[in-house]
Amino acid sequence: MNSDSTAGPGKRLPGFELFDDAMRLTKQHYADPVNEREALERTLERITLSLPPHCTEDAISFRDCSRSAQTCFKEVISQIAARCNIKTDRLVVRAVNIFMQSLDANSSLLDAEMLKELKIGTSGQFGGIGIVVSPKDGDYIVVSPFEGTPAFKAGIKAGDIVVEIDGQKLHGLPLMEVLKKVRGQAGSAISIKIQDGRTGELRQIRMHRQLIRIPPVRYAIIKPGIAYVRIKNFQESAPRDVENALKQIGATSGGHLGGLILDLRDNPGGLFDEAIEVADLLLASGRITSVIGRNSGLNREFRATGRNKFRMPPTVVLINKGTASASEILAGALQGRPNFLVMGERSFGKASVQAVFPMRRGMALRITTAHYYTADGRDIDAKGLVPDVLVEDASDEIREKLDVLRNDQLEGDPCIRQALDFLIQSGQPSAAGQAPPY
Repeated sequence: MNSDSTAGPGKRLPGFELFDDAMRLTKQHYADPVNEREALERTLERITLSLPPHCTEDAISFRDCSRSAQTCFKEVISQIAARCNIKTDRLVVRAVNIFMQSLDANSSLLDAEMLKELKIGTSGQFGGIGIVVSPKDGDYIVVSPFEGTPAFKAGIKAGDIVVEIDGQKLHGLPLMEVLKKVRGQAGSAISIKIQDGRTGELRQIRMHRQLIRIPPVRYAIIKPGIAYVRIKNFQESAPRDVENALKQIGATSGGHLGGLILDLRDNPGGLFDEAIEVADLLLASGRITSVIGRNSGLNREFRATGRNKFRMPPTVVLINKGTASASEILAGALQGRPNFLVMGERSFGKASVQAVFPMRRGMALRITTAHYYTADGRDIDAKGLVPDVLVEDASDEIREKLDVLRNDQLEGDPCIRQALDFLIQSGQPSAAGQAPPY
């Protein structure tokens, strides 16, 4: 990124401190090269479209400005702020938000409220309706609802499109603005218009927000010698909860287990490090994932440490179109290994890593810092992970009522039933303690 001796990042102008910080952090940390002039020009175009005509009439032309992109941007913003009687720093906040969105759908400016929500989300509880969305082409696609939440009970499914919230259309809105509309005080009402991802049917849903508490791991013994573990998301407690689940399963099975079903369907991801830790629990050796960004000095390869305490039995990993991000890292790390089979639908395909950088005024930038690749080097971004055995996940209605502690409901899920059949037919021992130690 260029600088200018008169008004570039070397000389801070009043009202542009946030902008200067955002440009600096983007230059240092964004995963891909940025054409700064093009990105800032697109930002100004979007700002211009959102303001009355008199605010931008006869303003300095950014395209014709010969100075650095940042200097030209500041001059145009200053003129617009003066003509429209808007405080410069308020217009800069809007501009930074638009600029970050122009980089990719997962980068954004976070205010203090959104930072608080982010921390709550990674701790496993938050106020809302229990839905995870991902922006795509200006729309907001449901990655998954969390089990037992208002969104889940209302029948909202992975692949559905959230069209409106409380009467306001979401197309083109910044992600953080959408999240603000979803978040709210427990007990407060919210009205959402949903478009079915398969049929295109529209329906209006009214529900009440609640405090969402989501234990990330559930488990059960489905049949003698076969266990089921479901990881719903990768929050801070996920590795500990997975380890405890495996210990309890081992104790219940008498130290012998012939098969395991690991369910990652509708797992929208979460914390990167927690996914790595879970993979390390399940793998004795080998690469888990590699992370590659623009700064080659920060590229990393994550490998199993050999500290895993479990000798894994034959394991079927279930994925679907709601399996995204950190859960794709885990599935990709297990796929192709001895004793592991990935079954289900093609996954969501989010293969980027974001980091949060604090800024002034209680704000922060959420920046895509790198792209990750599967253990065998595949790039699955926007493509998804292809399962070893393709099974259409037609069990949405069944999972709406799924209680993982009730075996009859588990066996009523078509994907789980097919995973059970595979484990049994592939030689899961039936008696005499012949299963491998677990």
